Amino acid sequence: METNDPNGQDEQPGAGEPAGGGSSRREQAARARELGERWVGQLQDMIDQAGKSAGPVLRDVAAKAAELAAVAAENAGPVAHKAANVTEHVGDRLAARSKDLAADLRRAAEAARAQTAAQADEAAEEPKPDDAPKA
Repeated sequence: METNDPNGQDEQPGAGEPAGGGSSRREQAARARELGERWVGQLQDMIDQAGKSAGPVLRDVAAKAAELAAVAAENAGPVAHKAANVTEHVGDRLAARSKDLAADLRRAAEAARAQTAAQADEAAEEPKPDDAPKA
């Protein structure tokens, strides 16, 4: 019960197709390919439509983002000025404290040097037991 395919392949029941004489594998593959191409075409049409409708939406979103950025910039200006003023006052107070601390440290260092010099002078005036005349 063999029939010859135009492509030279034999078709037999049980050799890849249902018994009872269905279509050949090549016909099934052709139908599947046609169906797949139709699905891809429909999908491409949906993508194209989404791209066309997304353009205006994206422009609206970009415009809203630009508006929000402008409002943020307007509101940031006064806050930045306040921060600069506070920083100026804090910086002035810190500078004054730093100058006072530096002056205190210099006075303490000078006092320590003076004390060390006085001790050295006292030590130089005292006679040493080794300096005594030998008899």
